[in-house]
Amino acid sequence: MRVSSNHFAYASFACSLLFWSGLVLSYFPSAPKLDLPGLRWLAIQGVGVVLGIVAAALNFRKKLWIPAVALALVTFFFVMFVVGS
Repeated sequence: MRVSSNHFAYASFACSLLFWSGLVLSYFPSAPKLDLPGLRWLAIQGVGVVLGIVAAALNFRKKLWIPAVALALVTFFFVMFVVGS
């Protein structure tokens, strides 16, 4: 099986979706919690950014890497802002 850039882009989306779903679930008292320390969230989002960049490097013509990198960067900087404050 050949690995395509879409695999890396979807993995980057999954990293960002993990954070945003954890953030939304933290507001519901009976929902399961994703209690990860701040630096671990930052590491997960860093992996998401790297996965998005790898998706862009593998096939620049496919356009799925653009929203993957954009969402990963926004989430990374948001987590960095929250961890820093």
